[in-house]
Formats: sequence, structure tokens, C-alpha cells
Amino acid sequence: MPAISIVIPVHNAHDYIHRFVASLQAQTFTDFEALFIDDASPDESASILAGLSSGDPRLKLLRHPRNLGAGAARNTGIRAATGETLCFADPDDFLPSTSLEARYAAFKNHNAIVRACHDEIADDGAILTHETRPQGLPPIFRPADVAQQFGVNPFLCAHWTWLLPTKMLQRMDIRNEEGTRTAEDIMFLVQLYFNVSKLVWISDTVYHWMKRTESLSNTFYTNEHYFNYLQCVDTFYNEALKNKRIDLADSFCNDYLGCYISHLLLQIINGKSSEDDAHAVIREAARICTKHGALNRCIPKVHKNILFNSGFFLLWNALTDDNPSMTQRLIKGQNTVTHLYEKALQGRRPREQHAQ
Repeated sequence: MPAISIVIPVHNAHDYIHRFVASLQAQTFTDFEALFIDDASPDESASILAGLSSGDPRLKLLRHPRNLGAGAARNTGIRAATGETLCFADPDDFLPSTSLEARYAAFKNHNAIVRACHDEIADDGAILTHETRPQGLPPIFRPADVAQQFGVNPFLCAHWTWLLPTKMLQRMDIRNEEGTRTAEDIMFLVQLYFNVSKLVWISDTVYHWMKRTESLSNTFYTNEHYFNYLQCVDTFYNEALKNKRIDLADSFCNDYLGCYISHLLLQIINGKSSEDDAHAVIREAARICTKHGALNRCIPKVHKNILFNSGFFLLWNALTDDNPSMTQRLIKGQNTVTHLYEKALQGRRPREQHAQ
């Protein structure tokens, strides 16, 4: 049994496979299996991997007969994994040479699930973002126990920096979402969140996320993408309710509303989304918040402090403003939040600002 199974979904990745495999073969920790799940790529990805795996038995090629998406490919890898632990990677990114060694050592030393750090890297090799371990985290902790101080979102992202017990995932059937355009990895971590009893977050950079010019985060979102992220909120509410931590779901929802309503507005300004899109996304956000009682709980908090509840404020403003243009409602809400941030940066106390 290998120490680590690395699950890599593959679709049209022929330009990057050699670089990614080279990063695997340069690992200082060598006791691993790399499960490449070719998701019916029409390019030469599968044939390249077949050739590479013939020379390295640690590289294993699994194939889908038809395209099922990244979530389904990762789930195929989870089911097929034989390693003691498991991590994910994408073939257009790559791993620093100590990536596996650092994570496996932490897993063995602490008998805990591992979260590590990553860099976002531009096409020209420049580091766009260098993630660091949040200051003040306990050495070992439950994410739910530190959420009031550090939030929920840091533990629902960067899935490729984690190292997890394989049997736990298989036994509990913790899977990536299938049939979505995006956020399948976030849905995986949403299912995992309340099942993590011991987590160690190490400071090592274990993953290089290549932010290519044509990648989704650098292009645009359709309404389906926004709906997929809102589905993560919906599912997290369900998980939080079972664990009697609805407060954490409200916090996560507030963060996502703030992020994606602002993102939607930017797309409208840039001509990538429309007034109809704005109505559709706000309607879906309102449906999920109403379903879970979030508006009744959180709007009183908005009236006390807009800035600390900015996501719910943006939604509340969009729903209650009488301007016939949803775009203008979003602009007004965003301008209010931006104004309060500027005042806060100038040293004014944000709790003195109230919703009108």
C-alpha cells in the first residue's frame, strides 16, 4: 500500500502533462501512486499518459468512456485509491518538490488531517498570491471550533493543499459534486467540514496553482457558475443544521454573498452579465436565504452594522431598493459598502454606521 494516492482529473491537458509529471517525479517523497483519470479527452492526453506510465509504475491511467466532469473524475480516483492518504491535483498546475514529504510528515507526526499553503502563479511565472498560515491558529484544532475567529471559508477552499485519510473518505462517501460547472471541490470540503476532528495547518507551500489567462477565474461566470456557488451555501446550511451550528452557515453565506454579488456587478459593468442575469442570481440567493431563515436572523445584524454583514446587506439592498434597475440597486449597495470600508481604513468605527 502506498503512503499517498494523488488523484488527478485530466481533460485536454496535453500541453501541461509533461511538466506536471516531472514535478511528481522530482518529489523528495517517493512512496505514492498517481491516479490520472482521463475524462474522455479528445486530445492526446491519454496517449501521453499511457506512454509515461509505462516507464513509471507509480503513474496509473484510468479512463472514462465519456466526459463526466472533474467532480466525477475525482470520485473515480477516490474509489480506486489504495494509498494510506489521499490528495488532489490538477494537471495544468504542479507541485513543489517537498509537497508530499511535508504533508505526509505532518500527517504522521500529528495523526491529523493536513491543510497546507499554496501560491497562485501567472503565465509568466510571477507569484500573484502567496498563501500563509493564519496567525494565531492552534497547533491542532477542529475547524468549527476556530470559525468565530478565522471564519469558515479558509477551510472550504484550496482542496489540493490538503492530505486526507483515504479510508475515511471511502467509508463516509465524501465525494466531489458531479454535474456542475464549478465548485465541485468546494462541495467536497463542505461535506468534510464537520467531520474533521483534528486538523493541522502547516506553513509549507505545497502547491503551485497556475492562473492561466484563459482559466475560469480570469474570464467570466455564467449564471450556472453563480448558482453552483450558491448551492455550496445551501448544502453547508444543511450540514450546519445537523451539527447545530447555523451560525457558521450564516457566516459562510455572508462571505459568499459579498464575494459573488460584487463579482456579478463587476461582470455587468464589463458587459459580461446583464440586468436579467442580476435578477436571476439575486432571486436564487434570496430563495436559499429564505429557505434557511437567514434573512430573518441576519437582517437585524445588518441594521446594526453594515460593514461586518456586508454580504447580507448587498442582498437586502437588492431586494428592498425601489429602483427599477437591479444593476443600479447593486451599484448603490456596493458604493455603500465601499464607502464604509474607506471610513474604516481612516480609523472611523464601523459599528457607528447603520442601515438607513
